[in-house]
Amino acid sequence: MTAKKEGATAFPVRFFGSLFSPRRMFANRDKYNWLQIIVLFIFLTAVMVMPIPFYYNHQTNFNLKPFLPAIDRMADSSAMQTAFKQAGFKDQQFTNVKHQVILKNGNEVAGFNLTAADMAGRKNVINMHAKTFQVKSVGSEFNAKYVPTYDLKTNAHDFLVDSWYQSNKVMIGLFMLMTLGLIIVGVNLILVNGAAFFLFLSRHNKITHIRNYREAVNLALMMMGIGSLLAMVIGLIHFDVTIELTVQSLSLAFVVLWVYLKTKFKDPEVDETGVF
Repeated sequence: MTAKKEGATAFPVRFFGSLFSPRRMFANRDKYNWLQIIVLFIFLTAVMVMPIPFYYNHQTNFNLKPFLPAIDRMADSSAMQTAFKQAGFKDQQFTNVKHQVILKNGNEVAGFNLTAADMAGRKNVINMHAKTFQVKSVGSEFNAKYVPTYDLKTNAHDFLVDSWYQSNKVMIGLFMLMTLGLIIVGVNLILVNGAAFFLFLSRHNKITHIRNYREAVNLALMMMGIGSLLAMVIGLIHFDVTIELTVQSLSLAFVVLWVYLKTKFKDPEVDETGVF
């Protein structure tokens, strides 16, 4: 009973104490049950996800083109810039706004105070009013207020895109968190199970002392710990999910090699609680 209590209490401490010791990683491969494995996986995934909300919370601009390319193209058109040069704007709103179609084709329309007839059958719409505007694309509608961080007379595109982003910042942040978070979860599952599978296969030829798949998963999670923490630090400094995943994958490969060189994936005849 006492040993179990100590093991349960030492669970998180044991994990962190093993991260920088290859011999401890291997010695502790049997110390976590499946529930603890799930907790460790969630923790390592959360570490990788942490830079995402931090980045979008501090982001002041947004690249709209990959997400709404038609809207981005309309906002960047010469017709839009010409219309903005001629429009009156004061106190974060357009003055003397009247119905005006700025540009229009088969699938796109942009203008001031557009009517239902103007927008009928159009998949991509920028409909501007005195104080607000609506963006319709990919089957969704987004409302926004004008945020004059850019001069609309010289930069209509950035004026509209920045206003749209600042008005929908929370929603965009949550969307990116879910999207990139799912990608990170998927990659982590592949890395952990991929590494564990090959470690597990080695037991058939008695090359290693890994006895079952749970031990292999435990070891894979511990070996992935350094890379996950390093990727988080890099992501907080300069966010790029591709760089994060690359750093994590390469770190895992180096740590696997490090553990192998130190242990040969065989149990050392030493006290696992001692200092190696």
